[in-house]
Amino acid sequence: MAGEAEGEVVVPPTLQALLAARLDQLETAERSVLERGAVEGEIFHRGAVQALAPDEPQVTPRLAALVRKEVIRPNAPQLPGEDGFRFRHLLIRDAAYDALTKATRAELHERFARWLEQHGATLVELDEILGYHLEQACRYRRELGLDDDGALAAAAQRRLTASGARAGVRGDNLAAVNLLERAVALVPADDIDLALEMELLDALRWAGRGSDALASARSLVERATAAGDRIAELCARIKEGWLRLTLEPEGATEQLAVLLDEALPEFEETGDDAALSVAYAALGQVRNTQGQMDALRDAYERAAVHARRAESPHEFLGWQALGRFIGTTPFSELLAWLDEQEARGVRHHRLDVRRLLALAMLGRFDEARTIMKDVRTKVAERGGGLALASLLGDAAQLALLAGDPATAAESGSEALRLYDELGEQASASTEAGMLAQALYELDRLDEAATWADRAAELGASDDAITQMLWRRVKAKVLACRGEHAEAERLAREALAIGDETDLLNDVADAYADLGEVLALAGRADEAAAAFAEALARYERKENLVMAERTRARLAPLQATGAR
Repeated sequence: MAGEAEGEVVVPPTLQALLAARLDQLETAERSVLERGAVEGEIFHRGAVQALAPDEPQVTPRLAALVRKEVIRPNAPQLPGEDGFRFRHLLIRDAAYDALTKATRAELHERFARWLEQHGATLVELDEILGYHLEQACRYRRELGLDDDGALAAAAQRRLTASGARAGVRGDNLAAVNLLERAVALVPADDIDLALEMELLDALRWAGRGSDALASARSLVERATAAGDRIAELCARIKEGWLRLTLEPEGATEQLAVLLDEALPEFEETGDDAALSVAYAALGQVRNTQGQMDALRDAYERAAVHARRAESPHEFLGWQALGRFIGTTPFSELLAWLDEQEARGVRHHRLDVRRLLALAMLGRFDEARTIMKDVRTKVAERGGGLALASLLGDAAQLALLAGDPATAAESGSEALRLYDELGEQASASTEAGMLAQALYELDRLDEAATWADRAAELGASDDAITQMLWRRVKAKVLACRGEHAEAERLAREALAIGDETDLLNDVADAYADLGEVLALAGRADEAAAAFAEALARYERKENLVMAERTRARLAPLQATGAR
């Protein structure tokens, strides 16, 4: 039934009755022990049962009797120094648990959480487990109309928030959303837990629920304004602006920059590190749109400093890696920096992506493909969403670099489909330009022109990478059609945009494309000069693959000029 059902399995009443009848045959003391084991879960420990049944002197013999009756089985313990057991079937555990009254469940969940807090320090998922049991205790108390001083809900919220934040850091965004939404539900209606709400907004977006994140950010602005919480209001407005930048990009960058000019001095004056972390991370996004990737790196490094002071787990390493990858940092330095993070025990698929693409630029394609295969497996296991769309775009970039434009076009098309489903317009605009590039390499000029136009339509007017990319592809298509003047104009416009950025590799690409446009126009000397400019930048970035290809294009042009 569980395998065939799409949602939660509902156990037929006849089966429930059968299980209950089976348990009714147990001795009262045995059943009581079994019910207390059920509070912990399908797998439970002798010490937990003893803690939940302090008046039962024969816990160990009772458990042995339950093993003989094949209700439970011995199991490897998950806690040191304990004896572990497992219910023979999860449905037996559920039947035992269902027999408990809500009041008893509330009491036992809370007592189990206190016991586990003392005995489960080695559990990696301790916060998540404690959060669940405290949450359950809270839930049953509320259903029974029992008042408390809020301490139980606050404890559950802290544990769920901590585990949700860690899930977000490791890229498990679906888990992060689940945990953080449950934590938010425990916050009193008239309170705002700003750090928690910021975490949830990020998790929603990366889980592919950008529109929900934007709606939540707008709601938070309203609630913070009504509460007179200026810091929360500004942080919520910043997050709203950040989300608009990705979902509704036209004009969003300038508006976010103006808002940050207003907010940063106030945050600096109050010394609110959590708010400063939010602001500097958003500033990094402004620099991203502007193509100032070294500044993006610096902004995220400052955001990480404030996050540490605020005791947040976020280091923004994925964004720091992106700044190094696209900016002026040579690939050897990027790889050394990634090695430093790995030596600290930090692993994240976004770091792996920057590593594999850097390796590809160095011509180490086998290593790059091995890493890509592993990353795709991890991302798929975690639910895909925005992370999968982004990874498909990275796979397209890898294939294009490896000289496989057909695969690049296939991956790029799938990435665009996902971006469209997710409403991620800013990312879709750049991916459309990349798809146009792959189609040009396949000599599918009409389609390349169509997707270049689509990139221009989707991209914000101040999105440096997209505005360069569509012009570069359209220029080459026009040059192939003999429209040399218009082709050169677009190619030089792309370079003019690049001159305002530190997109070293992209500017090199723009020079290479100008060289191709000029070569198609029969202007060999000028084409050679453009390719030489591209080569200098590829060499500075240590893009060995593109440097070699550029030398191959440059050599015959220089030979022609020499004659």
